[in-house]
Amino acid sequence: MGHPFLRKKIMKNVYLVLLGLFATSCATVSSVIEGGKDIAMTTVDKTVKTAGNISSAALQDVSGIVNTVAETYDGVITTVVENIDEQTDALQDKPEDKAEDK
Repeated sequence: MGHPFLRKKIMKNVYLVLLGLFATSCATVSSVIEGGKDIAMTTVDKTVKTAGNISSAALQDVSGIVNTVAETYDGVITTVVENIDEQTDALQDKPEDKAEDK
């Protein structure tokens, strides 16, 4: 197959080419991994921020609804209490009126 010196030189060149390809492929794989991490972290970051904003808005909406319902029930309860008070006053007045009539 040729001179041993020439064979060593060819093998040395093959090893250098393989080493260069390996180093290049490692750099490419590393770049892809780093890019994937950046994409994943950006996606997670945006998703968490969006979910937080949606949750905050939903809680504010629910809070507004709860306040409205509470105000409505407060008004209803006040009206019911006033009506019951008037009715009990009317019932209490009737026995006194009967006692005065006698």
